[in-house]
Amino acid sequence: MLGKDKRVSEIQRYVRGADLPTTQETEKWTFVADKVSGNHTSEYLEAEGNCTLAMGDDSVRADFARYYQATGWVYLRGNIRARWQGDFLEADEAEFDLNNMLGWLKNGRVFVAKPHVYVQAEHVEKHPGDTYTFRNAQVTRCSGETPAWSVTASRGDINLDGNVRVYHSAFRIKNIPVAYLPYAKLPTGRKRQSGFLLPEIGSSSRLGFRLNLPYYWVINDEADATFYENWMSKRGLMQGVELRYAPDSNTRGLMLGTWLNDKEVHKSESDESDDLDNDGMTRPNRNRWWAVGKYDGWLGSPQWKLKADIDLVSDQNYLREFKNGSTGFTSMREQFIEQFGRDIDDIDDSNRTSRIYLSRSWDRFGVAGKVEYHQNLEYMNGNGDDDKDPSIQTLPELDVFAWKDAIAGTPLEFEGGAKYDFFTSNFGPKGHRLDLNPSFSLPVRTRYLTFIPKGTVRQTWYYTDSQDDTGEREISRFNVEDSTDTETGFKSRFNWEGGFSLFSEMERIYQLNEPLQPTLSNGGTSRWVSLRHAITPRVEYAYSPNLTGQSELPYFDSRDRLTGTNKVTYSLTNSFDRKLQRVVMVADDDGNEVPVLKTDYKDFLTLRLEQSYDRNEATRNDMRSTYERRPFSDILAEVMLRPAELVSLSLRAWYSPYLGSITEHEHLLKFYRDDLGEIYAGLDFREPVDEYLRYRDERMTMLRLGGKWKFANNMEVGVDWRQNLEDGRNVETTVDLRWTRECYDVILYLKTEPGDTSYGVKFDLFNF
Repeated sequence: MLGKDKRVSEIQRYVRGADLPTTQETEKWTFVADKVSGNHTSEYLEAEGNCTLAMGDDSVRADFARYYQATGWVYLRGNIRARWQGDFLEADEAEFDLNNMLGWLKNGRVFVAKPHVYVQAEHVEKHPGDTYTFRNAQVTRCSGETPAWSVTASRGDINLDGNVRVYHSAFRIKNIPVAYLPYAKLPTGRKRQSGFLLPEIGSSSRLGFRLNLPYYWVINDEADATFYENWMSKRGLMQGVELRYAPDSNTRGLMLGTWLNDKEVHKSESDESDDLDNDGMTRPNRNRWWAVGKYDGWLGSPQWKLKADIDLVSDQNYLREFKNGSTGFTSMREQFIEQFGRDIDDIDDSNRTSRIYLSRSWDRFGVAGKVEYHQNLEYMNGNGDDDKDPSIQTLPELDVFAWKDAIAGTPLEFEGGAKYDFFTSNFGPKGHRLDLNPSFSLPVRTRYLTFIPKGTVRQTWYYTDSQDDTGEREISRFNVEDSTDTETGFKSRFNWEGGFSLFSEMERIYQLNEPLQPTLSNGGTSRWVSLRHAITPRVEYAYSPNLTGQSELPYFDSRDRLTGTNKVTYSLTNSFDRKLQRVVMVADDDGNEVPVLKTDYKDFLTLRLEQSYDRNEATRNDMRSTYERRPFSDILAEVMLRPAELVSLSLRAWYSPYLGSITEHEHLLKFYRDDLGEIYAGLDFREPVDEYLRYRDERMTMLRLGGKWKFANNMEVGVDWRQNLEDGRNVETTVDLRWTRECYDVILYLKTEPGDTSYGVKFDLFNF
């Protein structure tokens, strides 16, 4: 058995003689030894030398055994080894109730197979229901006489679910104590179980020494909570709680709240670090917090979909100062995107958005409602007067929309919507808006072309309750209005939009090789069989007339100022797909290997060119002496290359026909192999541009290099380096070393970024 079963092989490194005998007898115990003494009138039998009791898969071996026939108890002494209901035991002295499968061990070692836990204790008792209690014990998941890590305890127990509880315990590395816990509940089984999670330990120039100790609480099968005690020597104790809720596959929630009574205050920008002192705001408050969360579910009926986003924070610096760790901005943002597919506002955004969204859809139409709140950090903590906060709150928004569908008896298609909003603010406009936008299209499809003309009518009504004098408001770069121009009461606006889409697709398939045949001689063979090349030209045109007099209307959001459009956009896309065949050997019903042909397809290369021509810009007379007409947009060139599982390239570049140079560029090249790791390089840059239609005053050049290297069987080093080449400033550098062992991972990390340098250690003890 040794060497064939990985689990048993690991057991035998710790429990000697795990290959104990088995017997076909499953109803009674068999008892053999070198020497047995006793008679028919004796209360017990005594045996010496290779004493073995066995029944089915359960067996016990010892140097000496005394068996009490009336009670079924057996006393054992010397080199005791046992396989007992799937667990493996060793001891110097022991007693077992063979009828009820109970017993105790003195100076014993136990491997409890279900949670994969090793226990070495002065005294171990086995109770009904596969439960063990122990005194003066060492608990670990690592094999060997000196485990890599362990928890020692004065007493403890292991229950049926694999839950380990220890009292007056110490966490040890190579038998050296590094942390004391008066009580710990260590989850080791398959079920979610409450208990302390591994601490986060590190140091930071901004926060000082940091120790985050989380406790995980299983509320029920549908919900759990994690409590955080995050102590920072320079800032104090940050506490937090994370709640998760998932009663079914369509309902889930994740909410985090953290709070801190900060030792530091920044009453002026000069008190702040260089990376925080450029926003024109101060941070005099000690009471700091963040409440963030998302929810997907339903209300009343599963057809009524409910989504909620919450993002509220105490000040403009909180997320930037405490962005790392389990409760930091970076970790939470990744969780929200992965679990909900929705992002949160950027880390340095002074406007935090919270919303609740309710919707229902039918075959032809749908309805939705929304409440949205904007928290403006520029008007908190004395940075601005809250009564002068111009943030617009939407309370509520109601939508009715019709899906695109054919109009019966005609070639026309119809879609449209109606949207009602009530807006309010502390300082600014308050009022109502109703917007209708029916749209008609007429698809015309031929063998070679698809032509879709479209027309939309947009009618908007306003009722403005009040308008505070907020001074000038910048609608766009060259459009500045005076808020006093807005008229209260009833107003309306009418506009229309028109345009068309024209596109086609041409393709050709190239035969590269003869199709593979599923024969034994072709087993393991793979090759490209054919290549598909598709060309998709597309032209789109959009037109809407210029409107005047819109300054009389309230300005709630960008939809309240419509600009004229007269633009043609044209693009050409080339797509390359390959067909790959391979012959693999699979077992048939009789267990014989037979060749089977497998086929897969891969879109491995995409090339796209796109440009626009703005007819309004071509006829513009405004500011001609300062800005010449430039109706052609930059030419966008995009390349997506994925030829194999080893390499990928994404590249996007914008070329100005007027400047004769690239104005913006993004690319990332990656090479990777599962057994070696990966390397990647990226370069993004933007040039300053000063044109009538666009303006950028800063040059940005960002270089990113990094990778991961598995330089040994259980060692991996990772590097990620980002540098602003314009000013030579390091944006972020992270170096981490991961050491993977039988029962743990250790991650050492070093991270530098503007205003902070941090380092620390993370542990992953395989969910222990």
